[in-house]
Amino acid sequence: MFQGYYDLASNMITQNRNLNIISNNMTNISTPGYKMDRMMESTFRDELIYRYDKEGKTPVGVVSHMNVADERVTDYTEGGIRETGYPLDVGLTGSGFFVIQTANGVQYTRNGSFNLDNDGYLILPGVGRVQGTNGPIRVTTDSLAIDTQGRITDEDSGQYFGTLRIVDFADYNQLTKVTGGMFEAAAQPQAAGNATTVTQSFLEDSNVSMAEEMTRMMSSQRVLQSSAQILRMYDQMISRVTTLGSPT
Repeated sequence: MFQGYYDLASNMITQNRNLNIISNNMTNISTPGYKMDRMMESTFRDELIYRYDKEGKTPVGVVSHMNVADERVTDYTEGGIRETGYPLDVGLTGSGFFVIQTANGVQYTRNGSFNLDNDGYLILPGVGRVQGTNGPIRVTTDSLAIDTQGRITDEDSGQYFGTLRIVDFADYNQLTKVTGGMFEAAAQPQAAGNATTVTQSFLEDSNVSMAEEMTRMMSSQRVLQSSAQILRMYDQMISRVTTLGSPT
C-alpha cells in the first residue's frame, strides 16, 4: 500500500515539472526564434513479475514504479517567418544560429530582433553585441541593407560594415538552453550551410502552438488532480487501518 504513496507523489512532482515547462513555452510564444521544450518521462524502477506454481516460477510481465521526469528536450523545428518592416530585424531560414557576445560569454540564438547601442554596434537588446565574421559589427548609418548571406552595407553609398556570423552544430544535443531563445554550446560551432538564408525586415516566429500547449496543460492538470484525489483516498485508508489496528 505504501508503494502507492511513492507512485502518486512522484507522478504529482512530474506533472508539476511538466506544467512549468508548458508555462515557459506559453510565456515565450511571442519571443522571436524561440524553440519550445518538451518533458520526457521515464520510470524510476521496473520489476519483473513472476507466477509461482508446481513447475516453479514463470515470468508474466513487468511492472513500473514511480513515474519521473527524465529530461527536457528542445524542439528545433523552424517557426514561420513574419515581415516586420523594421530594417534591423533579421529572419533566418534553414539551420543555423546568430552569435551573441554576452556578459557570460558567447551564446547562440535564432532571435534576429536587433538594434543599435549608443556606440553604433549591432546588439540583441538586453543580451549583448551581435557578432560578425570579424567580431562585433559597428555601423554609422540607419539606412542599412542586409543581403541573403548576412552582408551589411549602407543602402545609399554601399559602404561595407560587416557580415553576420551564422553558425550551426553537428549535434544539437551539444546545446543547452539558457533562457528564452538563448543557447550555450559545449562544442565549437561550424559555419552554417549554403541553404541558410538571411531575410532583412523579417523575424522568425516562435514554434510554439498555443492550441497544443493549452491541450497539454489541461491534460497534465487532469493527471495531477486525479493523483491528488487518489492520494487522499490512500491517506484515509491508512488512517482507518491504523485506527482499527490500535490497541483499545
